[in-house]
Amino acid sequence: MIHVSAGTLKTGMILAKAVYNHQESLLLEAGAKITEKSIRMLKSWGVSSVWVKGDFPEVTSYSMSSGAVSVTEIESKLAEKFAGVSEHPVMAEIMRAACMVLSKSVAERAEEQ
Repeated sequence: MIHVSAGTLKTGMILAKAVYNHQESLLLEAGAKITEKSIRMLKSWGVSSVWVKGDFPEVTSYSMSSGAVSVTEIESKLAEKFAGVSEHPVMAEIMRAACMVLSKSVAERAEEQ
């Protein structure tokens, strides 16, 4: 099982764990085969990463249980995504909220393992 970002998903991969949106509604069940449509759907729901079966060396992964993802790393990645618009007060607040949600998600997933 490997944890991959939504941006590195490939068609044909199989989900190892069910995927839920931020409202805890099921988006895809464990065992679902990834398609182009499911990749678009996950991205549209703001799903940043999923667990897939197998080992895909061409996919960059990270381990939350090892502490590889920290709040600092989350903030750094968000700063890259918000580059050029972070000075706007609304965008700064969106970035802050995203950091809170992602940090909470990482902590919850680490507890699951």
